[in-house]
Amino acid sequence: MEYARLGRSGLWVSRLCLGTMTFGEPGEGSMMHGVACDERTAHAILDRALDAGINFVDTADVYGPDGLSERVLGDYLSSRRCRDQVVVATKMRFRMAEGPNGTGASRYRIVRAAEDSLRRLRTDRIDLYQIHMQDLDTPIDETL
Repeated sequence: MEYARLGRSGLWVSRLCLGTMTFGEPGEGSMMHGVACDERTAHAILDRALDAGINFVDTADVYGPDGLSERVLGDYLSSRRCRDQVVVATKMRFRMAEGPNGTGASRYRIVRAAEDSLRRLRTDRIDLYQIHMQDLDTPIDETL
């Protein structure tokens, strides 16, 4: 596997990043119904990826109902005790709660979303935290 520096973070990441949008079986009516995989299959995919040298895994709070993809990844990292071997990237921006503060990229929403992702991922850090899409209702300097 080839690795590259992740910007100026000091981290080295595999040139291939495993996306986890399909991890966790969502229920009927979900856009991922029928294409997502169960937790056992997701863990097998992660095993193969790590065995192949992939150390960069991407998820998002909006992947699956109530952050299901983050939960599946968090359960894997915890059960395999391999958190220090994996660079975890996650994202926020889309609606995760009712009301006017349940979406967007305001300071309040970013902090809340990060705390929620940390709980679902069962970790004390997120290595790369991204805004999934711009928020035209929030000034860019507030988001940054």
